[in-house]
Amino acid sequence: LQFCGSTVEKVMFWVPQSGDIGMGVSILTYAGRVQFGLITDTGLCPDPEAIIANFAPEFEKLLMLSLMMPWEN
Repeated sequence: LQFCGSTVEKVMFWVPQSGDIGMGVSILTYAGRVQFGLITDTGLCPDPEAIIANFAPEFEKLLMLSLMMPWEN
């Protein structure tokens, strides 16, 4: 995919924040990769890195479980 003459290598989007929404999570797949975005209200979640640190281990668990499921032809 090209945009304005340049190859798009990564894409990201952010969930709009408004009103009393304290946290937004975005998950997007493109070109065989998964991108995660996290935006938080610092008053409700002063350390969003603590949440982000758990993304990869939890998705590793999901991957392992999906590989254990029977595959259909």
